Amino acid sequence: MIGRALGWIWVRLPRRALAALFGGLAVLGYVFGVRRRVVLANLRLAFPDKTEAERRAIALATYRHLGEMVPEFLRVPYLEAGELTRIFEYQGWENFERARALGKGVIACTGHFGHFDLLAAAHNLRGVPMTTISRKMGVGLWKGTRARAGVEEIYVHPGNTLSAAMKALRAGRVLGYVIDQSEPNRNAIYPTFFGVPAATAATPAVLSRRTGAPVLFTVSLPVGGGRHLVVIEGPLFPPETGDREKDTLAFMQDLNDRLEAWVRRYPEQWYWLHRRWKRRKEAPAPASALTGHEGAR
Repeated sequence: MIGRALGWIWVRLPRRALAALFGGLAVLGYVFGVRRRVVLANLRLAFPDKTEAERRAIALATYRHLGEMVPEFLRVPYLEAGELTRIFEYQGWENFERARALGKGVIACTGHFGHFDLLAAAHNLRGVPMTTISRKMGVGLWKGTRARAGVEEIYVHPGNTLSAAMKALRAGRVLGYVIDQSEPNRNAIYPTFFGVPAATAATPAVLSRRTGAPVLFTVSLPVGGGRHLVVIEGPLFPPETGDREKDTLAFMQDLNDRLEAWVRRYPEQWYWLHRRWKRRKEAPAPASALTGHEGAR
């Protein structure tokens, strides 16, 4: 009861004021050096042709964007259905309908871009049954907001993550999967991201092959006024040339290329605080990574 009352108050607070407040607080994180070295190192790697001043401007805008995400995400469970409909504009919703009509569940791949955490929570409330794969860590308030929105979470646990994900797909759910998390070397394949090999989980390709579920690539981009553009591409399926390892790498490269194209257009919208390239390719990926991988968000 108290939580519902607080939520009712929260959604009625001035949205712009909250965005400015949280955005300003996040910028202080940059000023005081919270992961600033990581952010600038990532930007130098991704944009070697930009000036240092340009990279610092992107870094500041990134922190502000991350701060503005917080009140937007926390208000989602308390919004009315009509408000949820109003805040989203779609490009490619018919692609989701085509994928869902196949009756195999849907693997919705995204990255740490735009308001990515808003996607699962808001769409579950709109009647799209969402399941996400998560590491058992993170901010309790964030996880509580997902839970209030009805999002089902699969926590990474050796031996059951892949089977739990397959069960969700066979139940007709939409599996939300973030593709740009650095994967431990023992499980990783190495498509490039901004021209640099990036340790990546093969999970979307593995799940699609095993279940027949189509893959969608989707991003959520704020467009002002509290509204968001959701772009949906697909349905996509891993190629089948007979070379399983090559096909898996090609499929994950395609997804990485799609994400990179959006990040190049809107660099401040990506999570540069993440050490995406911290793991380097040491040896060919083991066969288990391409046939039975259990990935993590």
